[in-house]
Order: sequence, then structure tokens, then C-alpha cells
Amino acid sequence: MESRSVQIVFPEDTNHMGTLFGGTLMAWMDRAAYLAAARRAHGDVVTAAVERLEFRVAIHQGEWVELVARVEEVGRTSLRVLVEAFREDPVRGDRSLCTTGRFTMVALGADGQPREVGPAEPA
Repeated sequence: MESRSVQIVFPEDTNHMGTLFGGTLMAWMDRAAYLAAARRAHGDVVTAAVERLEFRVAIHQGEWVELVARVEEVGRTSLRVLVEAFREDPVRGDRSLCTTGRFTMVALGADGQPREVGPAEPA
């Protein structure tokens, strides 16, 4: 299961050097992980853990950020999601992987407690 989304980096998203705040990117990545996991779980999920965010390339004001989130593993109540963030210069068109992270999401039932995710549906 996968989700894709695109954000544009506005001035309010940047620090004094004109690059995207790491915390803002983390929030965008968390949302992308939520979307992929909720799709697979067919319901609400919450973030249980974030593993090893690696910031490789700075993202500048005016650039686009494509977030690609893929469910890698499914446990009884949890899902592990790889999120990749790609920066793209809309003028030059160059694109590069800038940040990766793995998010563990837990499926919740109506009572707010962990619930079983269930088997994958046939393709």
C-alpha cells in the first residue's frame, strides 16, 4: 500500500537560512505515513515510533517536496511504513531524495485501543 503527496515550501516553513524546518518535514512525513497505514488498516492509526530520520539534502523555499509512503511490514496491530521525501526545483526540474524515515503505526478500534489489522486483500 502506498500514498503520495506534494507540498510546496513557503517562507513560513523555513528557517533564517531559507531552508525547510526539519520539524515541518517530520510532520509532513508523519501525515504521509498515516495515509499509507490507514489505507492498509482500513481505519485509524496512530504513530507509535519513528526510526532513524536521515536528512541528506537541504530543501529550500519555493521547492516542491514529494512524499512517498509505503507499508513495508504488517504485524498483528502495527504497520511499518517507509517514507521518502524528494525535493524538486520547479524551475530547473532537478529532483533528489533528501530524507528517509521509518514510522511504526498502530491501528486503533472505535474504543481507542489497538485492533488487529487483518490479512492483506488479494490484488
